[in-house]
Amino acid sequence: MKKNLVILKELHIKQPIMLACWPGMGYVAISVAKYIQRYLKAEKFAIIDAIDYFQIPGISIQKGLINPISLPSNTFYFWESPEKNLIIFISESQPVPGKEYPLAQQVIDVAERYGVNTIFTAAAMPIEMSHKDTPSVWGVGSSEEVINRLTQYGLKLMKNGRISGMNGSLLGVAKERGIDGICLLGEIPYYTVQIENPKSAKAVIEVFSMLTGIPVATAELDQLAQYMEQEVDNYLQLLQEKAKKGPTETLH
Repeated sequence: MKKNLVILKELHIKQPIMLACWPGMGYVAISVAKYIQRYLKAEKFAIIDAIDYFQIPGISIQKGLINPISLPSNTFYFWESPEKNLIIFISESQPVPGKEYPLAQQVIDVAERYGVNTIFTAAAMPIEMSHKDTPSVWGVGSSEEVINRLTQYGLKLMKNGRISGMNGSLLGVAKERGIDGICLLGEIPYYTVQIENPKSAKAVIEVFSMLTGIPVATAELDQLAQYMEQEVDNYLQLLQEKAKKGPTETLH
């Protein structure tokens, strides 16, 4: 293991599943991982020192005082039960360009260390839809066997295209190492890619739970989904009102 991996607690679990997520469009993936981690009360057991993979951010200042530099956290959690075991990796940021592959290698190192046989990632799929619609979930798999499994559960397949960032890198490295990989993509409207989408996160979590047999109730996301839907309604209404008024003339 590389020196920047810190094991806080050694695990003794058999054939865990892994879920690995980073921030992305609609905050779908990171919302999925954080919700599942909190719901299952998964415990932290390892961290990756971020200095090799992330750009050092500018300093923040509060009341004239400089705060210490804070790098994105990269944390492994575990949850175990008599039937299923799960490792969750959550990173607070995408790495700088060119560092995706080495970071993916290190995450897969941890997967191999604990005998992970399937790795899940999550992402958003922007499409022509309304924010009031119920999103569907699409799937991508690393083998014909995995694809058959996804179709048996009624998932739509993303047959062509690209998965960029850490999702793509991690799934590619997993396939190189002979570990099954699945990416679950929740639909979001094109016009909300910068807005948190709890509806899509809920849909992905429900499919993840169905595929893995790990029970995760999602009722807590309903209220947040209603709130975000209303926020989008208000924003679109504001845009319509501005459009009706036309451009504002500036007098000189």
